[in-house]
Amino acid sequence: MTPFFFSEEDNSRASFLHRFDPRVKIISFFFLIAAIVFTSSHDHYKFLVYFFMLVFMTVLSRIPFKDLARRLVLIFPLLIFLAASLIFFERNPFSENLDILWNLFVKSILCFLCLAVLILTTEFYHLVQGLEHLKVPRIITSLLSFAYRYSFLFAQEAERLRRAKESRSFGNRKKLEEVSTVTHIVPHLFFKTFERSERIYASMLSRGYEGKIQTLSFFRLGKRDFFFIFLFHIFLAFVVIVL
Repeated sequence: MTPFFFSEEDNSRASFLHRFDPRVKIISFFFLIAAIVFTSSHDHYKFLVYFFMLVFMTVLSRIPFKDLARRLVLIFPLLIFLAASLIFFERNPFSENLDILWNLFVKSILCFLCLAVLILTTEFYHLVQGLEHLKVPRIITSLLSFAYRYSFLFAQEAERLRRAKESRSFGNRKKLEEVSTVTHIVPHLFFKTFERSERIYASMLSRGYEGKIQTLSFFRLGKRDFFFIFLFHIFLAFVVIVL
């Protein structure tokens, strides 16, 4: 089992966007997200251009659209909750609520797509290393790396408990019994994962871990990186200023 959002298989594809320096991609997508966030909700053409930019990069990166769609599902429960809160608890006119909902949905989906394309075209540890090179505080990069590593650990423990439960279940059980079993398993899962993570962290410290990821990859900006970042930001500035 692997975490839902990250996929090393996706990152192994060889395409033009996969081969760029992670720092270039981080900076480019950061400015694209900033442009999306600060765009007025009435500039529909700009949102359409941002969307086609992401579609264009997705096609060139050979990322299956079904992979993006699977990950996009993650944001819809949050959007539905926020929409329900706005409708039931805000006493604004209907047209104003509709404008807020449009602004919320469009910007959230586009920003989420930006993050998805960035993650699916960059190996996770290269992404963290790129953030470190860009002087992101080490506490943030450490939290990201541990969350990524322990998500695999959590998934493995959940799979072990699922198999143990299936091997001890005979015949068709009632739904109430299934719910009762799951409520007993969930706390046990967290305790087992926590204990195992403590052992892993202790073994990392014994092997010289100092809070920094050590890899054999050394980033170098090439001509294509400079060309991409120049062309990308020129086009982004044209969209923001001219359109």
